[in-house]
Amino acid sequence: MNLKKIIILAVAMSLMSGCSENAKRLLMATGIGCGTGLAFGAVYDEMQRAKDGKERKKLENQVFNVFKKRKEQNKGKMVGLATGCLAGLGTGLYLNMMHEDIKENFKDRGIELEKETENGETAALKVKMDGGISFEDGKSDLKGVGKANIDKLSEALLAYPETNIGIAGHANRTGSESVNQALSESRAKEVSGLLKDNGVAGSRLTSVKGYASQQPLPGKSPQDGANRRVEVEILPKS
Repeated sequence: MNLKKIIILAVAMSLMSGCSENAKRLLMATGIGCGTGLAFGAVYDEMQRAKDGKERKKLENQVFNVFKKRKEQNKGKMVGLATGCLAGLGTGLYLNMMHEDIKENFKDRGIELEKETENGETAALKVKMDGGISFEDGKSDLKGVGKANIDKLSEALLAYPETNIGIAGHANRTGSESVNQALSESRAKEVSGLLKDNGVAGSRLTSVKGYASQQPLPGKSPQDGANRRVEVEILPKS
């Protein structure tokens, strides 16, 4: 066994104190598959083999408890999950861990993730930010709070490499829709460019689109300036 695997194994063992024997066996048997992150592994198949929802939930909770212990050891820093964890943990558990990590570490920095579910499982995360990612009238350059929010979001995205990002630009209804369409596309490209400048791989930006003024915020008229915005969705890599 090489040094890297020995280190991973040591980390796994340090994290498993207090877990059930079943959880220990599961994590030890599959821990290498998750790289150098939390040393979690391919527990997804085991969960799929669970006979009922209660048994699967028990397995998920055992893994999640290990994650929480690792968070406590990091003292407020991002925990993150390394390459290999998505296949090991499954979409729902991977995104739930990301949600929990960001909720804990960004709660005082104005960023939240809203779960989007499908068949009872977390399928995507929608980014919510204090001040949003908003723009001045007729502008597509981002500065101030909006720029700071992108910098914070980049930090979180870098800790969870097995996610893709969808970016949607919007405009409020002033002038022609052709102008609004171009403006919304330019705003989406502005955000994608800033993410890439901060180290987020361009290959992860799988959707960068503009929607003109066709999708106003709930409860807002299409003319409202709050619609000059960009929305970000986090999806698992397929």
